[in-house]
Amino acid sequence: MDGAEQQAERLTYGVGAVAAVVLVLLVCLLCSRVIF
Repeated sequence: MDGAEQQAERLTYGVGAVAAVVLVLLVCLLCSRVIF
């Protein structure tokens, strides 16, 4: 049970990190569109 919980936690952090990177990239793209 403990191992499964750790794996699920790691997966959640991974998904969160990917989502954060995508959001940052989208914001950068939108800002560059506004500037140029």
